Amino acid sequence: MVKRVVIAGLLAAFLLGPALSRAYGQGQTWLGQTLELSIESAWGRAGVLRYNAALQVDSAGYDSDIYFGTFAKPVPDYTFSLGPDLHIFLPVKKRLVFDIIDSSRYVFFAKTERERTLNNDFNGNLYILFNRVYVQAGAGINNAKQRLSAEVNLNVRLKLDNYAGLILWQASKEASFAFQYMWSKYAYQNLASETTDISANLGRTESLARFLAYLQQKSRVRFYLDGEFETYRFTDRISSFKDSRSYAFYAGAEFVPPEGGYEVETSGMQGSFSLGYKLLDVLDPSQKDFSGLSGNVSVSLGIMRMTALRLFFSRGPQFSAYSDQIYYLQTAYGAGLSRSLSRHIVFTYDFTDSRSDYPAVVAPGAGPTQTSNFRYWSHAFRLSFRLSRDLQLRLLADLGRRNQPSAIQPVSPRAFIGFGLTYGYSAGGFSLPTGPLI
Repeated sequence: MVKRVVIAGLLAAFLLGPALSRAYGQGQTWLGQTLELSIESAWGRAGVLRYNAALQVDSAGYDSDIYFGTFAKPVPDYTFSLGPDLHIFLPVKKRLVFDIIDSSRYVFFAKTERERTLNNDFNGNLYILFNRVYVQAGAGINNAKQRLSAEVNLNVRLKLDNYAGLILWQASKEASFAFQYMWSKYAYQNLASETTDISANLGRTESLARFLAYLQQKSRVRFYLDGEFETYRFTDRISSFKDSRSYAFYAGAEFVPPEGGYEVETSGMQGSFSLGYKLLDVLDPSQKDFSGLSGNVSVSLGIMRMTALRLFFSRGPQFSAYSDQIYYLQTAYGAGLSRSLSRHIVFTYDFTDSRSDYPAVVAPGAGPTQTSNFRYWSHAFRLSFRLSRDLQLRLLADLGRRNQPSAIQPVSPRAFIGFGLTYGYSAGGFSLPTGPLI
């Protein structure tokens, strides 16, 4: 339904061809200017339309265990995913822009036929731009079968519906303020071979309200403060004890990357960080709340010519797929190096250490939980080649290990060796307030 409405709106706007003016929106807000730049730099054009399009081959290669130790015996297989990305802009006049983003993937496994699937991610947005006010409204549908989480290493189908809106006011050249609202519905499909009722344990709706204040005194650094309130309502009565609300406050910065070839990946400071305090308030008074440090860090810093150091960190509660737990605390950190070997070749290495901890609480009336804490280590190697303006090749190697004492395999190794390929220009978003709208 969402997809049909958005496409109908785009077709209606396209029929207004005689009224179409300049091929991009205007305005003095930094989000409006970023949108304008994205439209101007689009890969292709057809009349008033601007678009980015690509054909992607993702993670094609050999996986030593596609379930990462879930079962007693490893399940190796050859796999790849293949499909198009498309991002279409339709500007109307100078103040109105429509866009749609669609990404489809056919996921293939040579031996494990039951894991073959078709995934799709669709989003549509409307932008209204004024000199000092930026308005965005959008909706999206994600229907994909993919690894559920670090907690459950099985491919589970999720249908995620989103509705979102944002309004930003550019108070001055340096300062701006924004309000964002998002409503999401998560619906999961149970696995035929599993006894865990993932649909009942994780199916929920979420409502998020955010207030943001930005300060950008330098062209490539944007600081912000972010206050959030979110509610979580579980669909199935059996999981109603997980109903919660959260309060969070973050401070952070975004570092706008320079334009250029692969060598810019190892220059200056890039990425973003957002760190603060979060309280997950479980409505059932018999359950334990979470409070403490939360946030995400992903920054890259050029430490010498053609070489950059990267740092990663994330921490926060995640809802559990099990019926005897509400949430677990996921903490991950890591570091990596990038080295530009030439203008068109870059090598990267990343190490990540991830830990998940369960609180000492269980569902009302349940016995002691059988779920134990677990940990992951991974080493990721990438060698990327820009073969032409429209063609990129990536050679991939991932080595990992999971340690979970209660699992069938307490220590589980996994290795993946393969490649990825992009032809065209991938349908990517542009710089939005921390945490994209959809």
